[in-house]
Amino acid sequence: MVIIRAQIIKSVGGDFTVKIDEQILVVKGRKKLKDDKLLVGDFVEVDEKNKVIEALYPRKNKLIRPPLANIEQALIVVAPLPKPDFLLIDKLLIKFFSLKIKPVIIINKIDLCATELVNEICSQYKNVYNIQMISALDFNQTSTILNPILSGKFSILTGQSAVGKTSILNALKPEISQEVGELSRIGRGKNTTRHSEIYVLENGAMLADTPGFNALELDEFTPEDIIDNYPEFDKLKQDCRYNNCNHIHETLDDCAVKRAVENKLINGERYNRYVTLYNIAKVKESKKYG
Repeated sequence: MVIIRAQIIKSVGGDFTVKIDEQILVVKGRKKLKDDKLLVGDFVEVDEKNKVIEALYPRKNKLIRPPLANIEQALIVVAPLPKPDFLLIDKLLIKFFSLKIKPVIIINKIDLCATELVNEICSQYKNVYNIQMISALDFNQTSTILNPILSGKFSILTGQSAVGKTSILNALKPEISQEVGELSRIGRGKNTTRHSEIYVLENGAMLADTPGFNALELDEFTPEDIIDNYPEFDKLKQDCRYNNCNHIHETLDDCAVKRAVENKLINGERYNRYVTLYNIAKVKESKKYG
């Protein structure tokens, strides 16, 4: 029996498609693994001869929706239409930062973007995250900009419905020719992503599309978790007077984060949304333990 390390790139029913270096193989999972639900992205031990998954390696991280594991990078796609939901973007950033997933903000449909929108997004996130601008309709431009970012990593496309995630995937791997959702009359997109699958690009990068959505809750996050997942705060909190500073109730003299907001080193709108998310987590915590 020859055991080889592989990564699951597709799951349909009881069949798992795995990638072993450059080889693609369809295998089954042992019944003993039924308590450890196998996810797309999992690293596993495969009996190559009998085409069976024998064991599951520990995961770096996992998402519930969609069910994916061992993600290294998340491309958060925004566009002029539908209008960006900055609170949703912040929630995604908190989620990914907590899972050690590197976020990259992609402004799609740049041919439709007003300068004001680009400036707004950049002003809020340029000091924290990598921001790229593309038009997924321009395959060459999209490939030129995104391929170096994706190379050597397992990344996901995520964001609101109808921002063009599937169009980006099609631009990077045209042979997929996936159905592309159109905006409905009320500005919401059709959900065209129906299953979890990793697509292997020409440069060896791996990319998965995710269902579009317009809401995300952070129910599992405590107020402290919210604080800890703002990277721009990490650089400053050592200069706060109190170790347990929540960067809300303290004075400017005592809080380095509030001073940075005052001096426009941290975007004021992003800070105000932080206060909102912190207070929501605080209320949920009080209800849980009150």
